[in-house]
Amino acid sequence: MRVDRRILRAAKHTVAGGTAVACVWAAAGFRTETREVDLSGGTAVEIELSGSSIRDLHPGAVQRTRVTVTNPFPFAITVRSVEARVASTSKRRCRPVAANLRVGSYLGTLPLSVPGRGRRTAGEFEVTMPNTVVDTCKKATFRLAFTATATRAYR
Repeated sequence: MRVDRRILRAAKHTVAGGTAVACVWAAAGFRTETREVDLSGGTAVEIELSGSSIRDLHPGAVQRTRVTVTNPFPFAITVRSVEARVASTSKRRCRPVAANLRVGSYLGTLPLSVPGRGRRTAGEFEVTMPNTVVDTCKKATFRLAFTATATRAYR
């Protein structure tokens, strides 16, 4: 896993309770990564997001990817937002742009409470391969980057 060292340095220098952001990506298989990111002077915490498989894309294809949030901490968290974007592709000449793959709006209910050391399905994103896709992108694997903001849930 490659992590931007500037982000980690910022995360290590924060103190106090606050908001956390987690970024991950999922491919045409079930794969996740996590990294710490600081937001507004709060303690950076690491949560995990994963997306379900996206297969057999072709021009006009519409699929949904389900997002799951995993909370590794002993306390509950409240997820406030979830976003997704196209991060990369498996083919060198296929650019990760909206003309080749579109990620729709978040389809789910927020805020979402995730219990300590628990996991919860957060919702879905609709992914569409438009008819404007270039030939080099047909049957490519697209990686999506998911971003979520969460806070510690206090009783």
